[in-house]
Amino acid sequence: MKEVADMQITNHLLYHKLSDLRMKLLYAKLSVCRQDWKHLDFMPEYNKFYYICEGNGWINIEGKHYQPQSGQLFFAPAGVLQSYSVTNDHPPYTMYWCHFTSNIGLHSLFQSMGIPNMIKVRDSSRLLGYFRQLIENRSHFGLTASIKIQSALLEMIAFFIDHAMIETKKEVNVPFINKLVDTIKYIDANLDKDMTIHELSQTAHFHPNYFIRIFKTHLGVSPMKYIYDRRLEKAKGMLSNSLMTINEVAQMTGFHDASHFSTSFKKHVGISPSEFRHQHSMMQI
Repeated sequence: MKEVADMQITNHLLYHKLSDLRMKLLYAKLSVCRQDWKHLDFMPEYNKFYYICEGNGWINIEGKHYQPQSGQLFFAPAGVLQSYSVTNDHPPYTMYWCHFTSNIGLHSLFQSMGIPNMIKVRDSSRLLGYFRQLIENRSHFGLTASIKIQSALLEMIAFFIDHAMIETKKEVNVPFINKLVDTIKYIDANLDKDMTIHELSQTAHFHPNYFIRIFKTHLGVSPMKYIYDRRLEKAKGMLSNSLMTINEVAQMTGFHDASHFSTSFKKHVGISPSEFRHQHSMMQI
């Protein structure tokens, strides 16, 4: 149970970063690489996915050497020193590939979560469907082409992350990520109490200023905003799934005052707690 809980919290870190992910497709194609497929020591401004159908070659990312094989999906990140080449005396790669930019640094995010650059694909039909959707819609200018491209890129990122986390039986082992996970556990266990930056930074064993900076870097919001959002999430759950009074929900989520809770809830959700409960009780019918 502990491992499952830790995985859920770790996924929560990813969720906060990926929820704002936007991407732009540059190229997508199925290619048979030429014998001169080679580029050494360069730093592209775009991300790349390679799905190897057959053939041989190698890729180097920040000094780490890879030789992707048939059935493997490789992620080459933007802004990182890299090289690639065919392998002498062997047939070159046949592969699906795409280049795309993103509004968040996928390399640093994947690295902080221990997600590798290369995975073995178990369900190639799904992945090939995403590539074909990119290829088809890149050359069309229909009204929904850009939506379909964005959808396929997001699905491909999700596919890569899901497979990577299963393949590595992922457990977070980066020290500062572990400390953030511990802090999030602490926050969730104490939402009914007042919490300060000093208290939270002590839990994480960070200086308060560094704690605020690293928390916002990896979760996208300040610690106090995160606590506020989690209190509202917990309140929604209680309103939907319990018979607690509005005042009891306010107390259990750290608002303490029912009037303040109702005002805050309506400001951020758009309706009062009572209206929210009524709507969700109607949905359950």
